[in-house]
Amino acid sequence: MNSNHAWLARLLWTSVATLPVLVQAQAQAADGSAASASPEAAATPDGAGQEVARVVVSGTAAADPLDKGAPTASRLGLTVRETPATINTISAKTMEVRGYQNVEQAVDSMPGVSSGGAPGSPSQFSMRGFTGDQVTVLRDGIYLGPADMTYRPQNTFNLASVDVLKGPGSVLYGQGSIAGTVNVISRKPTLSGNSFDAVASYGSFATSQAGIGGNFVLSDTLALRADLSRTASHGYVEGARSDSVNGTVALLWKPNPRFDLELSLDYLTDHPSNYYGTPLVSAAFASSPLNGVVQTADGSTLDSRMRYVNYNVGDYQIASTQYMPRASLHWKVSDDITISNDAYYFYADRKWKNAETYSFDPATSLVDRDRFFVFHEQHLSGDQLSASFKAPVAGLANRFVIGIDYSKLNFVRTRGFPDGDSVDPFHPVAGSFGPLVGRRSPTRWTDSAVFLEDGLDVTSQLKLVGGARVENFHLERENYDPDGNFQAATSFTRTFKPKNWRLGLIYQGPAGLTPYIQYSTGQDPVGSNILLVNAGQNFDLSKSRQAELGLKADLGDHRGEMTLAYYDIERKNLLTQTSADVVDTAGMQRSRGVEMTLDYKPLPAWNVDANLAYTSASYSNFIDTSSGVDASGNRPANIPKWTANLWNSYSGFGNVPLELGAGVRYLSDRFGNIANTLVLKSYTLLDLTASYKLSRNISLTARVNNATNKTYAQWADVNYPSQIQLGAPRSYEIGLAAHF
Repeated sequence: MNSNHAWLARLLWTSVATLPVLVQAQAQAADGSAASASPEAAATPDGAGQEVARVVVSGTAAADPLDKGAPTASRLGLTVRETPATINTISAKTMEVRGYQNVEQAVDSMPGVSSGGAPGSPSQFSMRGFTGDQVTVLRDGIYLGPADMTYRPQNTFNLASVDVLKGPGSVLYGQGSIAGTVNVISRKPTLSGNSFDAVASYGSFATSQAGIGGNFVLSDTLALRADLSRTASHGYVEGARSDSVNGTVALLWKPNPRFDLELSLDYLTDHPSNYYGTPLVSAAFASSPLNGVVQTADGSTLDSRMRYVNYNVGDYQIASTQYMPRASLHWKVSDDITISNDAYYFYADRKWKNAETYSFDPATSLVDRDRFFVFHEQHLSGDQLSASFKAPVAGLANRFVIGIDYSKLNFVRTRGFPDGDSVDPFHPVAGSFGPLVGRRSPTRWTDSAVFLEDGLDVTSQLKLVGGARVENFHLERENYDPDGNFQAATSFTRTFKPKNWRLGLIYQGPAGLTPYIQYSTGQDPVGSNILLVNAGQNFDLSKSRQAELGLKADLGDHRGEMTLAYYDIERKNLLTQTSADVVDTAGMQRSRGVEMTLDYKPLPAWNVDANLAYTSASYSNFIDTSSGVDASGNRPANIPKWTANLWNSYSGFGNVPLELGAGVRYLSDRFGNIANTLVLKSYTLLDLTASYKLSRNISLTARVNNATNKTYAQWADVNYPSQIQLGAPRSYEIGLAAHF
């Protein structure tokens, strides 16, 4: 870690080190009494057979957030405190206060998470030493496919919260989810009363946000929730415009306390930014280098004269349209039996047509760029049926869930690689893409799974939580050449039969101290996401396991909470090159680390939200099959050893309805390639916000993002080795929010 940033890590370490003293003081004040809560009373239904946690993590601290529901981590209706796993949640209120307009920004604020968000992979997260498709993204608990291929940036206005479950989630969600699961939870209708919400903001680079929505009680048994939002920006890179429109609507019918049915529709259309990165140039060419941003083995660097230049073609295309109708019902047959069913259909049409890779040629002093297009047509239908029971075992309180998860996918991918060209590095001619001649690859899967979970109260304080999932995953891949001829040699069918399980113990000790331990397994494709596996990678799934040891604690008098977790993840059977033309499954990746969070109120008007994560990740016996590089012992790309976030908000200005906030984000050095010859240097960002209440229900907010105007490398896509994705410079924003 650079010495000029070491203070931040030391500050957070010191803060966490003082927690035992705080906890002990609170324990003495509480006379050793144990915290308890009713899971049924601590959560509210989300209409999907799960429970939604309503946790506020900024502004004012929530009362007993550890006793909120944890639907992303379990179907048992457990609270966060009762769940032997790491769960991080960010609420709609927090996202609004901090100005997060999309899910990527919200998730980045959580411990140990960073992201890329390149146009070709809008949801690339790094977490616990893994990236890409080892992190699953869900839409209201539904798996739509590999995140970096099927998920789009989601507007936060339509959301109630975003949950992150750390570690393998295959027991709950099937293949994938080795490092963690991001669950994006939309706002839901309620019979509790009418409400109205609206936001509008405008800022640098013509960045804007507008959203309007509300909850409407139609009768004693009917309620409607509808939200519509739009975000747009001209982008800080020339010509890199973006926009997104998201509409969500849901109708709740609850004729009695034991039954409810929700019908919903989620619609999204967007055009993400077309900025694919800034090319590296030779040191001799860079007359104005961006110092302190990257470091390379061959001396190549970034030139500040090229920072805001767009190298895409003039008739580029990045667009998608998707919608998901859904029906969710819950029937409480008796006090001890509940049946839930969730049926859904998802359709998406996505298009990319760009010059995506940019490589500087020192011989010509030009930037060589490619052409690549890919179109997706996705149809996914599925159903999740489960039954939960409360049934004592040997006189001990026990609840368990058993269910069936079924999905059927029809996915057509058409892509091509027309000839590229070369352009001036400072004034590139936009030009046109050229003819679309490509190959079509239909993919179908049929996935049937049986899952179960069980929570046994061994004693009044000790709980044993376990789960298992058995799948039959049938995959069919067909490939056709540009003339439409079937390619039998590269087409294949394969049936995978993964079996995964997890087991954990959690102890609810005195004064809100809750230690836990868990072991879990997961499986995912060995070399790529399940939609890109080809005949040459027709191996069994890669296997992973995680051991986690942690502690959750209240800080007394509803003043805050803290969590601490140590994890050890091992992923085996990665693709490794064994000879010139042969690959095999022999590689391994291991990751160990520590994550800490603190949400604390030193004073009634002062809230501190901090997290710190350390990750040690490396390959073992691994050769990158795409480049032939022996990466054994190397750290995976885009994995920082240290991440830290510190957010302070203060509103104690007498009768003045003003709240001031400041957020600091730190990432240590990362490698930009598997060979570890490209270093993305560490950076620290400062965000500032001020919010003034014009009335009880209307607030005026001003924000400054990247207040120090730090130039930094956000991400380096290993598939685009000659370019770097730079982060946004300083920007300003002003906005209004109304809640009635």
